[in-house]
Amino acid sequence: MRPIIFPRPVFRKPAPSRWACVSDPVTCRRCHHEWPDGDPAYQMVCRGCGAPPGRPCCRPEGGNERVCFQRDQDARRAGLLISCEGLSWDGRHDKPMKLSLSRSLGACAVLSGAPPARRIAA
Repeated sequence: MRPIIFPRPVFRKPAPSRWACVSDPVTCRRCHHEWPDGDPAYQMVCRGCGAPPGRPCCRPEGGNERVCFQRDQDARRAGLLISCEGLSWDGRHDKPMKLSLSRSLGACAVLSGAPPARRIAA
């Protein structure tokens, strides 16, 4: 009797679903501190997901609209970030990255399940 051989599943890398620019201005939602040149944590290499400096965090399951905890920790140790004075038990700033559906100059691909920010026309 011959053994049954099943074909191996083909794992495809998911296509980016959103675009984000790490040099866009960002504001903490807790303490309202603003960084006009982008989140300083992106100047560090991420120990959590391995993202290089200047690139967003790259978790394979998506949800990349926030910085990994390790990257924030390293940025605070390097003096690039101060602890958040808002209602935060761990001192982390709540600084989500703005996502868009279309690519712009300097934007990086982000795999995300979050909806992009909608602009309301006046």
